Amino acid sequence: MLAQALFSVLAFATQGFAAPTPGSELVARQGYVSNCTATYTVRMGDDCNAIRDDFGDVFSLADFYSWNPEVNSLCSNLAIGQVVCVAVGNSTSAPPACPVPVKPGLIGNCDDCYKVVSGDSCSAIFATNNITLTEFRAWNPDVNSGCTNLEVDYNYCVGVSQTIA
Repeated sequence: MLAQALFSVLAFATQGFAAPTPGSELVARQGYVSNCTATYTVRMGDDCNAIRDDFGDVFSLADFYSWNPEVNSLCSNLAIGQVVCVAVGNSTSAPPACPVPVKPGLIGNCDDCYKVVSGDSCSAIFATNNITLTEFRAWNPDVNSGCTNLEVDYNYCVGVSQTIA
């Protein structure tokens, strides 16, 4: 009897806790609207208002919740690493020149973007686009002072129009 119970527990454990098999890997929950034009990856300590602050409060909480229907109204179910929508269609939280994904705080009058690839350096990006570190950081406030935190596959602003859209 004890052996049968132990066998049953082990059988359940191997089925319920088995490592993912190819083609069944776990994926981060992504529950944003299909017309999302800019995303943000949730970091430790983020809540909905902190995310809005990162983008200069250019969208309301009501907008945020409507773009991210899986986020509850208390914003208590955000998960680190979760990707949330921070702009749709013609909203002003991310310029249309920069496709998803972009980093928080991208300047509103950006009209030229660059997608970082493996091996890129800030100095090469500056030289190619005839810009300075000061300009780059003003347009991309998420970039640190040493420009050492660029993320591969993210789009960064490398040119702006004269007026803010």
